[in-house]
Amino acid sequence: MKNVAKYLLWVAILSTFATPAFAETRTISWDPVTTYTDNTPIEAGKTVTYSAYWTTDPGLSIASLHTIGTSLTTTSTTFDPTVQGMTRGGTVYFTAKAVLNTGEESSLSPAYSWVVPLVTPPQAVLSNIAVSGPSSVNEGGSATYTATGTWDNGATAAITPTWSVSPTTYASISIGGVLTTLAVTANQTVTVTASYTSGGVTKTASQGVTIVNVANVLTGIAVSGPSSVNEGGSATYTATGTWDNGATAAITPTWSVSPTTYASISAGGVLTTLAVTANQTVTVAASYTSGGVTKTASQGVTIVNAANVLTSIAVSGPSSVNEGGSATYTATGTWDNGATAAITPTWSVSPTTYASISAGGVLTTLAVTANQTVTVTASYTSGGVTKTSSQGVTIVDVPGPPPAAPKNIGISGPISSRSTEVWRLAWDPVTTYTDDAPLEPGRTVRYTAYWTDDPALSAGSLRQLGSLVSATALDFDPIGRMMAKNQMAYLTVRAVLDNGDESSLAAALPWVVANSGPKAPAGGAIKKK
Repeated sequence: MKNVAKYLLWVAILSTFATPAFAETRTISWDPVTTYTDNTPIEAGKTVTYSAYWTTDPGLSIASLHTIGTSLTTTSTTFDPTVQGMTRGGTVYFTAKAVLNTGEESSLSPAYSWVVPLVTPPQAVLSNIAVSGPSSVNEGGSATYTATGTWDNGATAAITPTWSVSPTTYASISIGGVLTTLAVTANQTVTVTASYTSGGVTKTASQGVTIVNVANVLTGIAVSGPSSVNEGGSATYTATGTWDNGATAAITPTWSVSPTTYASISAGGVLTTLAVTANQTVTVAASYTSGGVTKTASQGVTIVNAANVLTSIAVSGPSSVNEGGSATYTATGTWDNGATAAITPTWSVSPTTYASISAGGVLTTLAVTANQTVTVTASYTSGGVTKTSSQGVTIVDVPGPPPAAPKNIGISGPISSRSTEVWRLAWDPVTTYTDDAPLEPGRTVRYTAYWTDDPALSAGSLRQLGSLVSATALDFDPIGRMMAKNQMAYLTVRAVLDNGDESSLAAALPWVVANSGPKAPAGGAIKKK
């Protein structure tokens, strides 16, 4: 009988496959066995299987071998180092043998050493924490609160957070989450907060806790207020609580009214009734909780169908509105029974030159060149009676940008042949504001021209050549304006709007006064009286 090939040739430890549970697999492979130990080929019809082992003994003692796989028909096998019990970071040795289907076995292959790699599982990230514990604790008592963390891999676990409570006026909390409450004269609310850090991520969670004043037990409440209210009117209801020690006190309950077809009630107990065609009954109810005990009480109220007469209306809203703005006006009606109610009147404004008003009372103003007054009027009819009311409203002229300064100033002349020469100063008309927006139609622009011997055009040095002229040109006599011959003068112009807004001065136009002026006096003589 021939011996199977003496040993196998190891190829490699192949790829790692990681799973969500942080397990990994490795594949070890070897060359196939095709010959006997004398190098003659294994006959056709005979099959070869393999058995693979690992050990920490480089000598491959039989007793130390751990089986990875037997009767393997392939030249590789896959294993999980952790499942095999291999120590991470330690060295292990692989060996294998070939087995023919006739029972012949090879010897063990030479040891193949391998350092088992360390595996660091991915770090889960803390996504949130939750606080658990009672939502209320009696005064002078205690309760324990716990916290649970949730990570981004879906894992949850009890955690030990840093605990705090706010305000500390009514309670304190230990590092172990034990809340200890103090005495209170009425129910008080505190907030229990947990803060926890994991992997550099900090999360917080809070829970409101009511500290219950348990000194006395609420035994009942009572509702007080009118038993009837006129339609379109209002009335205020109050409630009183009674405790088991006989004490009574005004309380602030939760109010409700039923049905809501005919009335509504505010959080402060103000019942507002609607119009009815016949007397209707509603129920005003109050609910109040104290020390964990809830009591309710109710009172029937008749909504009276009263034929009330409208006596007046009043307009409310701003007394002034900026130009180009809007404001809302409302109206209130008063009836002969003293009842008042918001009404929806017919609105108008006069004159309509400066504003309009919508059916809902929204006043929209137009642009004005000066403050203007309009009258907002409301008219309302109830039960065949019509009343009106008005309010004056000032539409405020909001200062806009000043007009642009005149441009392209030039001088020409002389334009006369008189003994003194007359020169003409001209400029382009001003049609825009400084922000290049065009002047509104109908705006009037006039001009004031100056001269000065100060190139900086200082205000104190300016002398008028002409004031508030409508034309864009001005004729002047340099000598008559006291301009010194052959000396530099500086000319400038300013635009002035019809509302008094002034532009800045135009850029200075330097000009040498060249007017020859009148002849010098002649024929002088000295005479004796």
